[in-house]
Amino acid sequence: MKSPLPLIALAAALAIPTASATTPATLTQENYDSVKAHVAPTDRDFAFTSVDWKSSLPDAINAASSQDKPILLWLYFGNPTGNC
Repeated sequence: MKSPLPLIALAAALAIPTASATTPATLTQENYDSVKAHVAPTDRDFAFTSVDWKSSLPDAINAASSQDKPILLWLYFGNPTGNC
């Protein structure tokens, strides 16, 4: 049986959005509003703020167990921008 991995990888690559052919080469006063509208954040970009994040593991465990939900544990060590 052949692996479906190459087909899945191809489908994922084709699904990646690419730059539009109408992307302006330079920013001008005439295209400023359309460029600004394209790059301005939308409500969807701030959806993470609607999550009731917990800052301690015990609080997260209590909240998750009372709502029968999983926990996302996000960890970093040191300066969070150190690897950028």
